[in-house]
Amino acid sequence: MAWPWEYMTIAEKYPSVKFNNKEYGIKLSSPVSENVLGDPLGSCEATGVDSYTNKKYSETFKAYKINGVSEDKLIAAGTEGEFYVYMADDISKPATFGDVWDLYGLDQNLTFSHFTVNEGYDDKGEFELTDDAYIREILSGCGDGVLYDETDFFERDNRYYLTFTATSEALGAYKLVVYISEDGYFATNLFSYSHIYYIGEDAAGKIISYAKNNSVEAESIPYELTVSGILTEINDDYVLIDDSALCNNEEDGTVYKIYTDDIRIRRCVEFGGIKVGDAVIVNYNGEISEKNEVNGAYSMYTGTLVDGDLQIPE
Repeated sequence: MAWPWEYMTIAEKYPSVKFNNKEYGIKLSSPVSENVLGDPLGSCEATGVDSYTNKKYSETFKAYKINGVSEDKLIAAGTEGEFYVYMADDISKPATFGDVWDLYGLDQNLTFSHFTVNEGYDDKGEFELTDDAYIREILSGCGDGVLYDETDFFERDNRYYLTFTATSEALGAYKLVVYISEDGYFATNLFSYSHIYYIGEDAAGKIISYAKNNSVEAESIPYELTVSGILTEINDDYVLIDDSALCNNEEDGTVYKIYTDDIRIRRCVEFGGIKVGDAVIVNYNGEISEKNEVNGAYSMYTGTLVDGDLQIPE
């Protein structure tokens, strides 16, 4: 859905900026925290278009270095205390794994925790690593690993590998992946398109062995956190959602208080036509308190109740 200009976030209004005569595009629509910001880099010019009026807008943003990351690859830019990760419009890939490691500061900006063991396309279990220092130590020594550029696609069929969930605020990455394969490859979509490097079977084998021997079984991590139910009340700064209709026993239901301070959730109520009595699903990335208060809600959409299930239109 296209939102009116006044209901858009800074990242949505200004999907591109120009810094040092170079174009950068928005990497992730969520703002970064201050501890990600490094030294100030000056200013950059942001541009955007109102899809309702076709009016073009421009604004001068402050630009910051992202800690550990080359400004030739990523910068943080924004205004009003909100800064977002922007990525240089550059399809070239670093020639070696060492270049990637250094340019993006992977030693400090990437962690290895949740992973899946895979044989081909089959999942053989999910695990949580207790400490990833050894993995980063091994990878830091793979600087000579060469770029595999015969394809942009990491072929998973007939391959044994680990799939690590890769989330990094500094890199503008949310639940992307890093593959470490038994035949010696490091592959990732962290940088919006696939990067594949041959780090060697010895290094990959050490990583796989360490991860398997220093982890515990874990539950799957959903891509999005959700709350579903009937919208029962709309207030200025929150809404109430009752999930009783989705429970086998309605007495087991819960009423959630969803805060609407984020413009992305507020616009769903004020402009999206959602009303009391609608069956809705809310996406959030915060926490649910003991009082069933939900922070970090960022979207809401309607569904249809069918035999106690909430179905979402395609």
